[in-house]
Amino acid sequence: MPSELEWKPSPTTDAAVREWMKAQGLPVGSTRYYSDEEVYAWRHEEVGHSSTITGGGAPTLWIARTVLEDEAPATLVTALDRLGIGDRMRSAPQRRFLIVQEDSDILVKPWGHGPHRGA
Repeated sequence: MPSELEWKPSPTTDAAVREWMKAQGLPVGSTRYYSDEEVYAWRHEEVGHSSTITGGGAPTLWIARTVLEDEAPATLVTALDRLGIGDRMRSAPQRRFLIVQEDSDILVKPWGHGPHRGA
């Protein structure tokens, strides 16, 4: 069993998110789990480039672990579309936001990741 530092979403959820990002024109180049914040990230990168989007930054989708554990992949993908996440990622690739769950709703919130949070 993987440690908490190596946590990953289910293969079905990972595949659904990767397919959704590909459909947005943002195929996944790398993933990472932020264990201290319990957030999993899918990052769009192209070989030899950190991003192909004008404005800098590599479009990255950050999703709270609770969402990934509690929601079915189809429900998650539907919420990403409903929230306009693909448009947000393309229009402001450097902007950080987090997909979270409050009660039974999937929402998007600004996210100040890391030690510089709130600065």
